[in-house]
Amino acid sequence: MLPANGLLNDGFLRILSCHGSAAGGAASILLSNGTFRLAGETKLTFEVTRKRLLVALAAAALGLGGLALFFGVLLHGNADAPSDLRAQYLRRPGNAPPAVQAGVLAALRDFQQGYAKRDPKDIDPFMSRLFANDSDVLILGTDRSEWARGYSAASDFIRADWLGWGNLRLAVDDSIVSSYGDVAWIATVGTVHFKGYDRPVRLSAVLTRNGNRWLFRQVQFQWEGRAASPSSLLLRR
Repeated sequence: MLPANGLLNDGFLRILSCHGSAAGGAASILLSNGTFRLAGETKLTFEVTRKRLLVALAAAALGLGGLALFFGVLLHGNADAPSDLRAQYLRRPGNAPPAVQAGVLAALRDFQQGYAKRDPKDIDPFMSRLFANDSDVLILGTDRSEWARGYSAASDFIRADWLGWGNLRLAVDDSIVSSYGDVAWIATVGTVHFKGYDRPVRLSAVLTRNGNRWLFRQVQFQWEGRAASPSSLLLRR
C-alpha cells in the first residue's frame, strides 16, 4: 500500500510505469518528489498520459451534465401546459347571470389579492370577508393529505400557504362561473411561481350568497399536467 503522506504531500501525481517480475519484483510509481516502491507478484504496466486524463475528465463532465439535464427535465416537466388546451377549458363562460358572475368574480379577485399580498396579519379580515364562518367550509390542497375542514382549519391552511407556498396567480377574468339560486360554482386556471420555474394549477370552488356577498364554501387546488416529479415532492404542495 502507498504511504498516505506520500500522496498528500505530492501536488500532482504522474503514473509513468509500474513494473515487476513474476518472481516478486517491485513496481515503481514516480511522483514529482520521489519514487515509491510497491511489492507485487504480477507484472503490471500502466501508462496514464495527459491526453487520457483529459478524456476521462471530459467524460465525467459529460456524465454530470447529462445528470443535471435529467433532473432539470424532471423539475420543469410540469411547468407548462399547452396554451391551446388551457384555453379550451375556459371557452364556455358558464350560465351565471351577469350580476351573479360579477359578484362571484369579485370574491375570487379578493381571494387572489390576498394570495398576492401574502400578509399573515391580514388573515382574519380576509377570512371574514370571503368565507362562511361555520364547520362546512372545506379546502382541498394539491396533496392528498391536505384537507382543511371548518373555518379555523381553513384559516390556518391559507395562512400556511402565504408563508410557505409559491406565488399563486389565477386567471380571474377568464373563470367559468355557473349558478343556481344562491349557489355558484367556479373553475379557473393559473400558475404557482416557485424560485426558478412556474407550475400550472387549477382552482375550483363553491360559493353561497349571503345578502349581497358571495362566500366560499369549498375550494380545491389541483396541479395540471403529469404526475408530480421527484423534485416537486420536496415542495409543500
